[in-house]
Amino acid sequence: MSDLPIDPIIYLMLSLHCIIGAIAAIIAQNKGRSLNLWLPLGLVVGTPAFIVALLMKPKD
Repeated sequence: MSDLPIDPIIYLMLSLHCIIGAIAAIIAQNKGRSLNLWLPLGLVVGTPAFIVALLMKPKD
């Protein structure tokens, strides 16, 4: 068995959550938004931030 204190699937889910959040921040930055705002937001919120970043219009 594993010596991890938590089930390994939880670690996988948390890792994917953070990766999706980072991708959301990169998308938002490419659309003219602040990376300093979107990176923490993406890491905390995850998938909803990704969806919002995809749907928002580019900043002029």
